[in-house]
Parts: sequence; C-alpha cells; structure tokens
Amino acid sequence: MTAISVPDSITYRNPWRPAVWGAAALLAFVLLVIVWGYVAPLSSAAIAEGSLQVQAQRQSVAHPYGGIISKLLVSEGQRVERGQPLIELDGTESQAKLDIAQAEVVNLVARQARLFCERDNEDTSCLEKFRKEARSSGAMEETIANESAVLLSRAHQYEAEKGILASRLAQLREKIAGLNAQKEGLSKQNASLVEETEGVRKLAASGFTPKTRLLELDRSAARMLADIGSRTADIATAMQETGEAELAIAKLDRQRINEIVDQIRTTQSSLAEALPKLKAAQDVVNRTVIKSPASGSIVDLSVFTEGGVVQAGQKLMDIVPADNPFIVEAQLPLSDINGVKTGATASIWLTGVPRNERPPLQGEIISVSADKITDSRTGRSYFAIRAKINPDDLSKSAVSLQAGMPAEVVVTNGSRTLIGYLLGPLLDEVGHAFREK
Repeated sequence: MTAISVPDSITYRNPWRPAVWGAAALLAFVLLVIVWGYVAPLSSAAIAEGSLQVQAQRQSVAHPYGGIISKLLVSEGQRVERGQPLIELDGTESQAKLDIAQAEVVNLVARQARLFCERDNEDTSCLEKFRKEARSSGAMEETIANESAVLLSRAHQYEAEKGILASRLAQLREKIAGLNAQKEGLSKQNASLVEETEGVRKLAASGFTPKTRLLELDRSAARMLADIGSRTADIATAMQETGEAELAIAKLDRQRINEIVDQIRTTQSSLAEALPKLKAAQDVVNRTVIKSPASGSIVDLSVFTEGGVVQAGQKLMDIVPADNPFIVEAQLPLSDINGVKTGATASIWLTGVPRNERPPLQGEIISVSADKITDSRTGRSYFAIRAKINPDDLSKSAVSLQAGMPAEVVVTNGSRTLIGYLLGPLLDEVGHAFREK
C-alpha cells in the first residue's frame, strides 16, 4: 500500500480554538456585566402623576343666602377683575326687610333719645343733636318730631299732676299759718281773760261784785281754752296732710324716674336685638351684587338663566386667579414615598405636550401629605404632593402653560445597583416565604 506524503508547508489547526476564544470573550463580558451590576450605582426615582394648578387655587363663588338671578353679567372663560360684579340678585324682598329693620332701629333710637331727655328733665331742645344727625333721613326726622311731641305731652302731664299736689301743699301751709295766727290770738285773749277773772274773783270775795259775773268769766275762759285746743288739733291735722302731700310729690317723682329708667332699659334691650337684625338685613342687601373675589378667569360657570333660582351656598362658578405661579399637584404611589420629602429636587414633565416639544423643567417639592389619602370613587390610596416649578425654567419655556395640563413629577429618592434592581424583588419574596408559618 502506498503512503500519502504530507507537504511540510501545511501546519495543523485545532478546530475548537475559535469556539474557545468566543466562549472566553463571552464569559469575560458576562463577568464584566456582573461586576458592573454589583458596583455601578443606578439612580432610583419616584414618579407621581398629576396636573398643573395655580398656587393660589381656584376660588369658588357662592352666595350664603340664595335668591333669584336678576342679571347675569359674565360668561364662561371671561376674564374679570377683583371686585367686578358677576351676578345681580333680585333685591325686592331683602330691601323690604332692610326697610323694616331700619324703621325699627330708628324708632328705638329716637325713643331712647326722648327718654334720656325726660330723665335729665330737659326740654325738646335736647333732641336737636339727634335731629341734626338725622337730617339725611326723612324717617328719622319724622320719628324725632313724633318723639318731641310725646316728650312735651308727658312733660305737661307730669307738671299738671305735680302742680295739683304742689297747690294742695301750698294751701295746707297757708292753712297752718292761719291756724297758728288764730291760736296766737286766742292765747292772748285767754291771758287777758285770766287776768280779768282774777281781779273779779278778788272783788267778789270782798262782796263788791256779784258772783254771777265771776261765773260768766269762768265760762268764757273755758270756751277760750276749748277754741285754742281746737286750733291746735287743726294745725296737727294740716301738718299731717302737708307731710302726705310732700310724700305724694316725692312718690310722683320717684315713679316717674323709675318708669323712665325701666323704659330706657327695655328700649336698650330691644335696640340690642334690633341692631344685629339691621346689620344682617344690610348684609343681605349688600350681597345682592355678587362680586369677583380675585382677578382671573371664570371656569365651571353653573348658572346661565336670568330669573333662575340660586340656592344658599350653591357654587356658581370658580375663579382661576391670574398672574399666580404654577405648581404641580400629583398623586404619589404609597410604595414610592421613601425619600420623598419637602425640599427635595424634582424633575417635571408635561406629559400633555409632544415629547420633542417638552421643556426641561426643574422644581422643588413644597408639601407632602402627612398621611395617605384614599379616593372615594376609585378606592386608590396615594400621598398627595405639591411641586413648585423653577421660575427661570418657566420663563425659558415656549410652551403656553394652562391650569389642568397633565404632568409628571419625578423625584430621585436614592440609588441601587443593577443586581439590586434585579434580585431585590426575588430576595423580598424569598425572605417573605421564609417568614411564613
């Protein structure tokens, strides 16, 4: 058998060499990735979805009392200024109640002024200061005039009653003076009669005059003493009547003052009740014109018909304040709360704007709710966060911002390695499984 000769220029090559080098390269790459996964940190972030809002919040417009719409002065989307009239309500009923309350207060104030004048024993001139204050009000002017007439009438009645008692007192004092004069005259006559009787008594004892003369003088003296006693009794009676008349005058004055004081107290009590009613009635009238609480734009207008009924407390519209900085109100999932706190830096993305037009916005977390909030409609729980947008970024942005635009708040809350990302959930499940009974 003939042997095959091999040329010296042909060398032997191992067919597994490329595979070995490929496997080595792949292994090196895998090891490099594993090492990188253990060593290289990757930032983790919490993402909260929300929307743009003005920092001042919407201001709802409502009416505390309700009523019938007389004029609707604005429309949806209209820009208004602070204090600008928005809606006029019919004021017929409220004005009537105000007029009644004003009339009651006017009457009470005028009556109180008149009672003060009576208490101080002054005439109608003391009402002039109230009259001057009331010149702008025809109702007050008329009421003051009526109270002036009452003041004069009551003063005349009092003076008449007191005059009768004073006249009676003067008569009694004159009577006492007359009785005292009569008593003094009788006393002088009695002294003369006593002296005459003593002289006749001596003559009768000597027999120079008859005893009948002496007896007549004794009878005259007895009658004189009786007259003096009668005058003394009359004087005592008149003095008693004088005291009673003086007491009657004092009683009249006391009753008058007590009556005036009681009426003042009653009037002041009624006035204390009437003034708040007047204030409330005035407030209702003042609120018949509903005005804008702030400058801004009208949204969510809920009334459209003049003549429609507005319920008390019903929200009529919202005012979105103008020239207020934008913030983002977002809902953060409960699992992402770790590391999210007030003052943290955040990136804000306007998800309603096409990706190639989204401006890069930076911001800051300005508030985080103290506890979770549960949406009553969906049952979903979340933490409410608010983020302030950097004003410099807003000024550079060409996008026109508007309240209600959707946005995302991205908050960097730490860093983990790739292996931590990949194995973290698995390790959590394994640890949980080992803790189960």
